[in-house]
Amino acid sequence: MSSVLLLLPENGLLRWHKHLVETLRRDGLDAGAALRPGPVAPPAVALLDQLERVLFAPCGDRLTPEAPGPWLRPPAAAADFVFDLTGRAAPEPDAFFPIFGGAPGDDARDLLLLSRAAPRLGLARRCGETIRVHADALIALENPHRFGAGREAFAARLTTLIRRLARRGPGEGAATPLPPTATPGFAAAASFLRASLAARARRRLTRLVAHDGHWRIAWRRLTAPDDGVQSRLDWPDGGWTFLEDDRRRYFADPFFFEHDGGVHVFCEEYPYATGKGVISWFPLDAAGRPAAPPRVVLERPWHLSYPLVFAHDGAIWMAPEGSGGGGFELFRADPFPSRWTLDRIALDKPLADATLFPRDARFWLTATMAEDSGSSWDCLSLFTSASPLGPWTPCGDGPTLIDAGAARPAGHVFERDGALWRPAQDCTGGYGAGLALCRIDGLDERGLRQTVMRRLGPPPGLRAEGVHTLNAAAGFEIIDVVGARSKRAAKEDTP
Repeated sequence: MSSVLLLLPENGLLRWHKHLVETLRRDGLDAGAALRPGPVAPPAVALLDQLERVLFAPCGDRLTPEAPGPWLRPPAAAADFVFDLTGRAAPEPDAFFPIFGGAPGDDARDLLLLSRAAPRLGLARRCGETIRVHADALIALENPHRFGAGREAFAARLTTLIRRLARRGPGEGAATPLPPTATPGFAAAASFLRASLAARARRRLTRLVAHDGHWRIAWRRLTAPDDGVQSRLDWPDGGWTFLEDDRRRYFADPFFFEHDGGVHVFCEEYPYATGKGVISWFPLDAAGRPAAPPRVVLERPWHLSYPLVFAHDGAIWMAPEGSGGGGFELFRADPFPSRWTLDRIALDKPLADATLFPRDARFWLTATMAEDSGSSWDCLSLFTSASPLGPWTPCGDGPTLIDAGAARPAGHVFERDGALWRPAQDCTGGYGAGLALCRIDGLDERGLRQTVMRRLGPPPGLRAEGVHTLNAAAGFEIIDVVGARSKRAAKEDTP
C-alpha cells in the first residue's frame, strides 16, 4: 500500500481537500495531510470572487471553507508520494505540484481562467531549472463564464490526476522549462466580469424568442464509397436533408440501423414541455425521405439519448445513454422497432455516450463518466468483454484519456485504411461545439491511445453553432447540428 502526503494551505482549507484525502483512503492508500503556509489571494481575485457570490447562484461546494479535524492526520508511514497543494508558485522540493498552462501556483490557475486560454492541467515535479510533467489533461469548462466554476472544475480534475498518479506511479515524465510567474490584476478581472455579464445577458435575451441549444438531425445520400466525411475528413458542399422541425422539441444523437432491407434511424427526442429525452425512431424510404414521422419507442423515468443499436445472436439490441439512472442498460427488441424490453444492466456505472465495437476477437466499449463529480465531457473510460452483452472489465486504472477536445464519443467507431477511427466530441468551445476524428493507435487492456487527425466545426451554410454526432450506413451519412432556433417557425423556413 502506497503512502501519500498532501501539503495543504493552513489559511485556505477547502472542502475538496478533505474529499481528496478521504477518496485516496477509499482507494486503499495510506493518505494523510499536513499544513503549510499558503498564498494570499490578490485583491483583484478576492473582489471578483465576492462579486460572483453576490451576482450568481453557487456553482458547487468544492471551494467551501473546511475546518481542520481528524481527517488531517498524517499518513502512518513515510510518504511515497508528496503533493504540494498549497497554491504557492514555489512548491516544496521533491513534491509533485499542479501546473496550470505549464505554470505552478494559484495565480497561474486564475490567470488561465481570466484569459480564457486552454485549461490545461498537469502534475509536475521540480528537476533543477526545469520541471518534469508526469500527468497532463485538457479539462472541460462547462461554464467558462464563471470564475468560480472554473476553479471548481480544476479541483475536480486535479483529484482525478492525483488519484491516477498515486495508483499508477509517476512514470518518467517530460521535461519542460519553468515559465515565469505573474499575478492577476484588476484589468484582467474586470474584463472577465464584463464578458461574463454580457454573455449572460445575450443568453437571456435569446431565450425570450428562441431555443438557444436546439439540435436538428440532417442526412445525405453518399454519391460514392469515398464521398462521406469518414473518407474525405471534411464536409461536403451540401445536399443535407433535415428532419421536420416543429420547434416544440429537438432531435439529436442519430444512429442508423439496417434491417430486412430497410434503413432505420434511432435518435434522441427532447420535448421542451417535459425536459426529458426519450428514444424515437423513423424509417427512410427508397428515396431517402422519412417514410413515417418520428415515433417514441423507449422511455425511462430519466433522460435517454445516444441510442446505439446492434445485432447479436439473432436479436437486435439497443444501448442508449441513461446515465441519470446510474447504470448502463441493454434493451432487446421485442418486436423491432417499436418495443424494447430491458434485458440487463451491463455495467453498474453511469456511462455517457457508451459506444461498443469489435476488434481482435473481443468487444470494446468507450464512454465518458463524470469522474470525481466533475464534467462528463473530458474523461474517457475503456472496457472490454468477450461479448457485447458483457460482463465488461475496465481497462487500465481510471480514465484512459482526459481531454475535453477528443474524449466523449460522437458515433460509431469506423474503419479507414485498415485502422480504427472514432469520432469524438470537441468540447473545448462548449458542449457539442465540434468533432474530432481520431485514429486509434493502440487498444488493449491497458487503455486506448489515439491521434486526432482532423477537427471539424459544423458544416458550412447550415447556420449552426455545433455538431456532435457522425454516423454512416447503407449509403447515407447522418449528423446533428445545434444553434439558436426561433420558437416560432417562419413561413419559409430554411436550414
